[in-house]
Formats: sequence, structure tokens, C-alpha cells
Amino acid sequence: MSKQCVMVVGIGLVLMTGVGMLVVRADESPAAPDVKKLADQVGKKDWAALSREGQTIAKKLDEQKLELLDVMYLFRFRKKGPGVSGIGVGETPGAIVPDGIEAKTLKLSKVVQPADLDKAADLKRMAEISAAVAAITIHMPNDNVKQVPGGIKKWQRISREMHDASKDLIKALDAKNLVQIKTAATKLQNSCTRCHR
Repeated sequence: MSKQCVMVVGIGLVLMTGVGMLVVRADESPAAPDVKKLADQVGKKDWAALSREGQTIAKKLDEQKLELLDVMYLFRFRKKGPGVSGIGVGETPGAIVPDGIEAKTLKLSKVVQPADLDKAADLKRMAEISAAVAAITIHMPNDNVKQVPGGIKKWQRISREMHDASKDLIKALDAKNLVQIKTAATKLQNSCTRCHR
């Protein structure tokens, strides 16, 4: 093969690699499919049934060597670059701002705009995902929790509170009540904050 041919092939490979880098998108956590599937059941099952399914998912994730953070990453902002992305809020990236479950919950806990009611279906899905995460993470206490006396019971209580606040948010969105939406989002945000502590 001539030097010119090798050079052309080399330049072609470099260009193809560069173009490939431009289209790299962040991937959702490997836990996303199971969380989404469980979120579909939030309106159909009570806490006990949802938590039982969550336990099965938690065991599966453990077998896959996935951890609590792999589930919690779903609350992050949805992003375009390489790495792990959150699920985001709604089907269309950036249509709802902020486009991250944790950030949107925090915003709703501070102020609810009438325009938020136009996106009620997407916000309800966000709350369903939060409830599903609670049903899974109740079975995934981290090492810090296990070392604190009474830590497991507190973890379980906070997980249940997260689920209940998520369900309250769904009801408030159905009622299109701005005050109730803010109250439910505040409860949900508070459960997240207590868990992080």
C-alpha cells in the first residue's frame, strides 16, 4: 500500500472518530429500565406491593453489581455529553426546565407557576419515578446507614415518606391545585434532604 493511500485511510479514520465523538450522548443509568417499569405500577399498586416489587429489583441490581448511586443518578439533570444522565422531566429534552427530577422538585417546592399545569402529565411521571425509586431504595441502605443504631428503620421511614409525598404530588397535579402541588413537592424535597443527611 502506498504512503498516500495509508495517509488517506488514516485521515478517514481520524475524521470518523471525530464525528463519532460529536454524536456521543450521555446514557441513562443501567437501573433506568427497571425503575421506569416499576413507575408504571405506581398508580395501580399500594406501598406494600410496590415495595415487594422494589425488593426484587434491588436484588437484581445487586446481582448486576449496581449500587444505590446507580438508582439515584436518575434524579440528575438530563445531559447531552458523555457520562451518566438523569432521566429528565418529560419526553422532550429541555422542554421542561430544569430538566432533572431533583432540580424540578426543588423548584416546585419554592414556586409553582400556572404554566406548570400545562406539563402536569410529565410532572406526574416524574412523581411516579420518585415513588418507584423509593420502593427500590428502601431495600438498598448504604453502609453509613447500616452502621448507625436505628439507621435502617430511619432509612425505611424516609423511603416511605418519599413514596407518600410522590403520591401526594400526583394527586395535587390531578387536582390542578397550585398550593397543594407546592406542599407535596416540599414534602418530597424534604424527604430527599433527610436521606442525603
